[in-house]
Amino acid sequence: MIHCPSCGSGLRFDIASQKTCCDHCRSFFEPEALPDSVYDDAETEKVFDSFRVICPDCGAELVTTDPNDAVGFCPYCGGASVIYDKLRKEWAPNGIIPFSVTKEQCRELYSKEVKKQWFVSRKYRDPKLIESFRGIYMPYSSYQNRVQGLIQLRAHGREYDEGNYRYSTDHFIVTANADYTVKDSSMHEASVAFDDHLSDRIAPYDEKALRRFTPGYLCGFYAETGDLDGDEYAYASGETVRSSMYNALNGDKVFHGVMKEQNLTLDKASDDHIPFKPESAERRLYPVWFMSYRRGNKITYATVNGQTGKVAADLPLSPLRILLTALGLFAVLFGLMLLLINVLPTVPATTVNGVSAMLSLTGMYIIQHSFIRTVGKTLRAPEMDCKIPLAFIVSAILMTVGVVLATTDGTYEQDRYAMGMLAMMVGLIVNIVQHVKQKKYTNVIKHLTLTTPSMQQNGILAEAKSFRVINGIYRVLMYIAVFICILVISADTAAKSLYFALAAVNAAAMFGLALLHIFFQKKVAMRRPPQFNKKGAAYDEK
Repeated sequence: MIHCPSCGSGLRFDIASQKTCCDHCRSFFEPEALPDSVYDDAETEKVFDSFRVICPDCGAELVTTDPNDAVGFCPYCGGASVIYDKLRKEWAPNGIIPFSVTKEQCRELYSKEVKKQWFVSRKYRDPKLIESFRGIYMPYSSYQNRVQGLIQLRAHGREYDEGNYRYSTDHFIVTANADYTVKDSSMHEASVAFDDHLSDRIAPYDEKALRRFTPGYLCGFYAETGDLDGDEYAYASGETVRSSMYNALNGDKVFHGVMKEQNLTLDKASDDHIPFKPESAERRLYPVWFMSYRRGNKITYATVNGQTGKVAADLPLSPLRILLTALGLFAVLFGLMLLLINVLPTVPATTVNGVSAMLSLTGMYIIQHSFIRTVGKTLRAPEMDCKIPLAFIVSAILMTVGVVLATTDGTYEQDRYAMGMLAMMVGLIVNIVQHVKQKKYTNVIKHLTLTTPSMQQNGILAEAKSFRVINGIYRVLMYIAVFICILVISADTAAKSLYFALAAVNAAAMFGLALLHIFFQKKVAMRRPPQFNKKGAAYDEK
């Protein structure tokens, strides 16, 4: 425990004043100015006294300077009890960024984020749940890299216009010997317990606020000492090294002069050879407000950057809310269709059937696109980054307009029917081509492998591979239903009741597909409670 120099009571770090505070005598002190005699141990430069909080359920460990501040539950698995290890020495980190976002501000930021999500369950707005946020200093590693040896960079000559032609010189390889040190080239959290899926979303931190570590900053908070090897993310800093190297070269007068004299410009190509080697890694502590919500054998997390206030949270969708909203929308749409059919006799049942089939094709593509984007973004897989192409939008419009023209009466009935069928078939062909092209993104999931230690990402990949099979079977059945609708429309010999029945089948199938994807979103947002051991963290397979 860190004692007050005035009265001897325990101190806590006050975020508003950025000083250590004594609640007993209301004295304030600069954490870095506290004399060594204030601490229970004088060797504060290398180690500090602490109590270790251990969860008997999952094995997670936290550090606190005062056992009286210890939580009554585990923030990682939601376990109801924790045990406290005896006073022990902890290796002091190299630096720390103190909390600047108060708990009140944290709750407000989280509540604001939840309110944006209309379909999130009401239980995530519960004041008692929000009150359970805990301030934890998470361990990060800062790497220093050295660029040494022969670098090879791509460059091109001056481009110019002459008449109706544009000329450019050949591309070159620029070589140079470099001996350059890149400090703080990258920051990565060094805790297996703090999932990369969350830590990446609340990044970055402002390094200007970094201070020399003293235990006074931990008063009233918890800390993780870090359990990942310092070399775990060392070579992931290559992109920062590359950018820093380009800036250094542009600032070098000799190099800049030679490039200007030869009219050369660096391409900054991805295959530029810049040999770098991690030299050292510093351990630092960064502030995070952390909250967990456990229900049965599932758990969700919410985090708030303790410096910037950036929020990242698992917010499972509420199937009930979405179901009620969808039913309301379907009721309105179905009511409008019935109104049009009864008010406008020129809108036959074939039109309703055809439009429902085209909407099914369009809806299947959009929902699948959302699935691909969600998985790709979560797993940080750039090969799954896709946008809805213009050709798909045009095809959807052509199909719908074509169906309306081909199935409604007009002055020039035969010409109208022919034009409608042509537009529908062209749109249908283009639309199917887009569906086939979309399949390559879905196939990426089948062959995707992850090397990240993130529990959430590996869990999502497993769920996505399983869901991909069920989703594929369901979509095939929907394609068959759409194909039958198109055949019936082309023949135009069915009874009116059959058209409405087919339209209802398409609407129900579309509704079912939407629910299927909603439950997938809910499932991947809820984690299994983790199990920690000496080798790190993994899902409890049992």
